[in-house]
Amino acid sequence: MRLTWRDAVATALGLLGAVVVLAVLQGWGWPLLGSYRAGVMALAAIGVPMCLIGAYPFWDSVAFRQPRLILRDPFLTVAAVLGFAAATTLVIGLVTGTELLFVSLAVVMGALWLVATLRHAVEAVPRGASAAMGTA
Repeated sequence: MRLTWRDAVATALGLLGAVVVLAVLQGWGWPLLGSYRAGVMALAAIGVPMCLIGAYPFWDSVAFRQPRLILRDPFLTVAAVLGFAAATTLVIGLVTGTELLFVSLAVVMGALWLVATLRHAVEAVPRGASAAMGTA
C-alpha cells in the first residue's frame, strides 16, 4: 500500500488527541475537558473516526471478509489486540474516570495509529488492487 490522504486525516486527528491529552493533564481549563472522564469521552470522539478513516482499506479487504486471515498478517494481529485493549480501556475509563486509564487510552490510540500507518507505508499493494482502490 502507500500513504494516502486518509493517513493524513488520521494523523491530524491523532495530533488533536495529543492536544486533548495535554489539555486535560495540564489543566488548561478548556470547556468540557474538566475531568479525566471527560477526557476519555473526548478521546473516544476523536479515536472512533480516526480508526474508521485510517482503516478504510481494511473494510474492503479479503481479511475483513475472512477474519481467520487476520492471524496471518502481523500488523492486523497487533491492531486487533490493540483495538480490543482500546475498547476495554475506554469502557473502564468511562466508569472509573481515572488518570491512569485516560493516559492508557491515549497510549493505545497512539500505538494503533503507528501500527496502521506503518502497515500502509510498508506493505505492497496486491496485484489488481490499485485499480479497485482508484489509485491506478
